[in-house]
Amino acid sequence: MKTRIDAAFQPADDVLEQLVTARREEVVRLQRQQAEHLKDVETRGQARIAAVRKTLPKEITAVLDQLEKAHDEATKATKGHVERITERLAKSSPSTEGDTPVHPGLAAGRLVAPGSLGWFTPYYGILHGSDGAVYWQGYSPGNFDFSDWANGAGSGIFGTGAGSFSVYLDWWFSYIAPQNRNYGHTIWVPFHGFYILYADDGFWDSKEAHARIDLSAVGYQFNYKATGGTNVFDMDSQNINVNDRFDGWRTMYYADLLGGGDRAYLRVTASFYVYARGGGSTAQLNFSDGNANYMGVPWVYVD
Repeated sequence: MKTRIDAAFQPADDVLEQLVTARREEVVRLQRQQAEHLKDVETRGQARIAAVRKTLPKEITAVLDQLEKAHDEATKATKGHVERITERLAKSSPSTEGDTPVHPGLAAGRLVAPGSLGWFTPYYGILHGSDGAVYWQGYSPGNFDFSDWANGAGSGIFGTGAGSFSVYLDWWFSYIAPQNRNYGHTIWVPFHGFYILYADDGFWDSKEAHARIDLSAVGYQFNYKATGGTNVFDMDSQNINVNDRFDGWRTMYYADLLGGGDRAYLRVTASFYVYARGGGSTAQLNFSDGNANYMGVPWVYVD
């Protein structure tokens, strides 16, 4: 994971500060669970490989040893392959279909309806990784540059040699709910980036590459509301060699019951997950390389 954003700020809003702190603790827990899961799979997988090798003839174990060298060579070959693809996609032009310099609702001719609160941009933003690090946080967030990748190693048999990483991009919105009722939130998030997935699975190994992007939303007013979510990208295979741009607005709808006259908060999260298993396997979500690649500023329409 990398980012070119290095500034850091602390929230002045007391309620927001509590929410951001609690969210940080949640992300750290998610990181710990992910790391412990990978470690457990690796430990059990290596034990099973060792047990199987004891039952095999020396001729077969010699072949497996030779294959380990092939896995290392595959890792080196994939590195050059990914560098060439990254260079090409970093220079490519994003799709402009459905894009707008303002926001998608007005571009589609949608007007603010009577009784609605209208359009909102993020009040606060935070970019953090599943290693527990905070890469940026502050008020009125703009565009974000980052990339997320994972590489595999070894044979991948029994789940060994796996790598994974997650990046969480949180946007916080805030407004005063004028009356007691249900409020609907139409959420628009602009993506400008690309993906690379490669895995060459064979008879003597188990290799895989997986990338996934999800959107979620949760409201808060004195307490957390129910969480809603949707998947916007998911690609996974043991034999895969694909790469392409990922552009355009993605949308989801979220509703919650709020009390009138009190401030409400809405957290919108885009989560980016990558996983690769076995030497030469790689997964990458890139919203950084090249001037045209970044995560833009989302909009929320509240009615």
